[in-house]
Amino acid sequence: MYKTGCKYFDEWFKICDEQPTSIWNLHLKDLILEKIDKQNIYVDIKKVEKLIKTIEKYRPYKLAPVQKFLHCIPYTYLAPGIKAWNEILIESGRGFGKNALVSDYILGATSNVNGIKGYNVDIVATAEEQAKTSFTDVYNTIDDNPELKRAYKKTLVEIEFVKTNSKIKYYTSNAKTKDGLRPGAVVFDEIHAYEDYDNIKVFRSALGKVPEPLTIYITTNGYVRGGVLDDLVTEGKELLLEKDLDSKLFPFIAAIDNYEEWEDPRMWLKANPMIPYLPILEQEYKDAFRNAKKRPHMKVEFITKRLNFTMEDTDTAVASWEDILATNQEVNWEDFRGYSCVGGIDYASSRDFIGVGLLFKKIVDERTKYYFKHHTFIVEESLKLVKFKVDLDRAIREGLVTIVPGKTMEPRYLTDWFLNEVKENRYVIEEIATDDYRYELIKDDFIDCGLPLTTVRSGPISHAKIAPTVEKLFADHDIIFGDDMMMRWYTNNVKVVTDGKGNKTYQKQDPERRKTDGFMAYIHSMLKRDLIRVVTMSSIKSGFKTYTYN
Repeated sequence: MYKTGCKYFDEWFKICDEQPTSIWNLHLKDLILEKIDKQNIYVDIKKVEKLIKTIEKYRPYKLAPVQKFLHCIPYTYLAPGIKAWNEILIESGRGFGKNALVSDYILGATSNVNGIKGYNVDIVATAEEQAKTSFTDVYNTIDDNPELKRAYKKTLVEIEFVKTNSKIKYYTSNAKTKDGLRPGAVVFDEIHAYEDYDNIKVFRSALGKVPEPLTIYITTNGYVRGGVLDDLVTEGKELLLEKDLDSKLFPFIAAIDNYEEWEDPRMWLKANPMIPYLPILEQEYKDAFRNAKKRPHMKVEFITKRLNFTMEDTDTAVASWEDILATNQEVNWEDFRGYSCVGGIDYASSRDFIGVGLLFKKIVDERTKYYFKHHTFIVEESLKLVKFKVDLDRAIREGLVTIVPGKTMEPRYLTDWFLNEVKENRYVIEEIATDDYRYELIKDDFIDCGLPLTTVRSGPISHAKIAPTVEKLFADHDIIFGDDMMMRWYTNNVKVVTDGKGNKTYQKQDPERRKTDGFMAYIHSMLKRDLIRVVTMSSIKSGFKTYTYN
């Protein structure tokens, strides 16, 4: 029995334990419980009770437990006036009732339930018909209730709750400056259609003029990869798995957990927890399933839209996020003192991120395990141009990143890092690998320092050669980065592209905001892994090579 202080939390958590639930919503439950325990977050029960009473009085249905749970989230606080989450992502299978949920929220947010003057709600979508969905829903609800008619003024483009002067408007995503915006909340409808952040930035930049700002994203899965939805879902999954208590994003991700579950009707609840409460919806799922089994093109639609599962995920990812997290095994780098290793270097440009690292090898319980010790250098000027999807302040605190002043990277930062690792830890670097282009730019500095820089081929030939080994190391949890958030980020930013001949190439998910330099430095070192000597007593007695430091 849960005792969170909110009966709607307790009821939903109990259901999560008793019925098939998406692994992400199980992680969400754990995160909320930890935030209650460590941050003392709390629900404004009075507001939630007023909201539920309002919905069930004026709307044509009674709320299900999952809906009551979600209606608590906008009114969950760290402290008075400070929301526990100021961004809410709701991604679920088709038919869940996301627009109805938004309509219900709007009725409360703009009225006496919320009680904040001028708490405008802007609804945004890529198409007018979609943008009008919740707006029209609220409009019709008011039209059907004389009591609400007296409380609201409405036209076909604007609805206003008179007592609080709170307005409801809808917009399509024409990227224009919206200087006059003054929202309390912004709702982005079906964000799977958004390929970039242009309009999201316009509308979100208007928040903050009214107390308790909130952004809500609602969506089913879609077919646009590398867009806004992928970014939000990735961020949501990362914060859930890492139990990031400080994140202000609330990710409700309802989906089947693996491809095999699509044929098991019991598992459909994971993607749409409303199925038990809506017999018509359940029948729609069954009918769509029958069509999916007979018609291949309908199968993709059913799995993507009804079950919220991206079929190509397993084809394009280097490793599952769970396997990437498994690289965070305890490692004491002092234990590698005197060990043989190979190095790796990669960067797309000497003007932004440069990844370096050392690869070690150990035999543990008759299994070969690889350990990669990484560091990233970032040219300061590059951070003024792009906001990267990673917590660089944290990475700097943890010693994983060094910010280099100026506009370009001097090779001495790289040579100093390798020399310092050798001096402090007596590492024996057999070779340091990079591709031909980078080699030509930095070779003189490395030769002057006596560091054994060498080249490896970069591209489909070398990637195809190493890909099966890399895939197996991740799957078997035999590659260890330690607690390195940057390497987890780098690895998650990589996609595997397979050509018509079956050759695999590592590429970036997003060339601008998702860097892969640390991962490619690891790949370069892996191409030289056969040079690593496993430490034995005989190798220690025979001695290692020495370096001359200038």
